[in-house]
Amino acid sequence: MVTIPASVRATLKSPLGRLQKGYEGLKELGRTHRIISIGDVCTLGLLGAGVLPHLAVFDHLFMRQGLEPERKAILDNAFRNPSRYSNPPGTLSESIIADAPMLIEKGGAVLIDGEEDLTALAFIRSAGRRDIIIYGQPGEGLVVVVPDERLKKKIDKWLSAAALGHEIESGVGENR
Repeated sequence: MVTIPASVRATLKSPLGRLQKGYEGLKELGRTHRIISIGDVCTLGLLGAGVLPHLAVFDHLFMRQGLEPERKAILDNAFRNPSRYSNPPGTLSESIIADAPMLIEKGGAVLIDGEEDLTALAFIRSAGRRDIIIYGQPGEGLVVVVPDERLKKKIDKWLSAAALGHEIESGVGENR
C-alpha cells in the first residue's frame, strides 16, 4: 500500500479537471470517449443519465456509510462480476496501480473493499487518449478529467514521493 501524504490528500479536495454541476453532455462524451467513473454516486448518476461507463469503480459506500440496498442493487445489476480489490482509506493499493492499465482495457467494474476515492489517481495515470475520468466533488458536482501528460507526471511525482514516505508540495493548481 502506498500511503498518500496529507499534503496531496488536501490538494485533491480541489478538482483535478473541469468541474460541472450535472450530467448534461456526458452522454455525448460517452459516444466519443471511454468513461471511467470513480464513486458510487457518480456511477449511479451516469447510469441514471443513460451513460454506461466503460469502467466503474465503487465501494458500496457514500460518505463512508453503506449504500441503500436499492442503489447497491442498481450497481450490482449494471456491473456483474466486478474485479475486487482492497484499498484502505488514505492509501492507493499497489495492485490497483499495477493493474489499472489492464482494468481500463478490460472495462466493467472494480469493487473496492475500503475506499475508492484515491484510486482515481491510478486510473488517470494509466488512461489513454480516448479515456475520460469522472468523479464526484462532494457538495460541488462532477469533475471531468481529460488526462494529459502534465497531470500524469504530477501524479507520478506524488506516488513516487508517497512510496518513499515523503511529504511533498502537491502543486495541483500549477498550470491547470
